[in-house]
Amino acid sequence: MNQQINLYLPEFKTRKDLLTVMAMAQLIAVMLVVMVVVSSYELFTRWRLEAELLDLRQVLAAETSKADELSKLLERRSQNRELSRRLDRAEDRLESSRQIRNFLSETKLGNVSGFSEQFKDLSRATLNGLSITEFSFSQGGEETRVAGWVVESAMVPRFVTNLQDSNSSIRDQLFNSEISREERYLSFVLSTQNE
Repeated sequence: MNQQINLYLPEFKTRKDLLTVMAMAQLIAVMLVVMVVVSSYELFTRWRLEAELLDLRQVLAAETSKADELSKLLERRSQNRELSRRLDRAEDRLESSRQIRNFLSETKLGNVSGFSEQFKDLSRATLNGLSITEFSFSQGGEETRVAGWVVESAMVPRFVTNLQDSNSSIRDQLFNSEISREERYLSFVLSTQNE
């Protein structure tokens, strides 16, 4: 008689105990190693932070002594009333100088480069038979007045054209003209429209 036995049945399997003495010892050893590493890291960190705290306390003590010295020096200086008044006056002058500088930099003061270009342009624009008897510049060169005499009235527009071909600020101005007859010549007055 042959009988077959199935060795894979649950009754024939060997039972494994999860908690053996060796496994327990290994688990405890691993836990002890982890605890020792964490404790040593915390001790090292605490030691480093205590050293840093000691250094910071020394720096604080040094800075506190410097602050005390400066406050004592300031007390001695503030007791000098004349020095304080002079300092206040100097600060007031500085502030007023700044205000004046700001005002002058924002204000248009007119022609600060002079009128030499306008004089050159007047001399270059002249024609034979034209004589300038009077000229004036006002408002920083923005207003111009030229008076004189000519032999014939057609010379006045040519003179104005020559002025407007110039390089100075005269070329941008529009002129009004007045021409009147005198005995032997014509007198003229050219003025900008601003007048």
